[in-house]
Amino acid sequence: MQKNKALVSLVMGLSVILIGGFALLVYGLVQQASNPNFKFFKSNEAVPADVKAKPPANISIPIPQGSKVGEIEVSEGKIIVHLTTEARQDRILILDAETGVIIRRIRLEPQR
Repeated sequence: MQKNKALVSLVMGLSVILIGGFALLVYGLVQQASNPNFKFFKSNEAVPADVKAKPPANISIPIPQGSKVGEIEVSEGKIIVHLTTEARQDRILILDAETGVIIRRIRLEPQR
């Protein structure tokens, strides 16, 4: 008899979750119908609307003349490019993956 009570409790709990999810779905649809910009979760990203709408197809990244690209890595929406110049100076460029905008330039210098 104990097993039946546990099973009934499980079914009731899952029913409550299912009905709650359905209620949230209906609420979201009603809100979306009255306000097309409605979102359950707000985004904190500070990306201009024109960039968010249509990212450029071709991106050009200026690098110093005579530089060679050593490595390229992608991490959390950023592209990390390791450059080595003719004078053996290492630099790292951190770019936004969607827009190609240089976020940060890092110059590596030997300690003296």
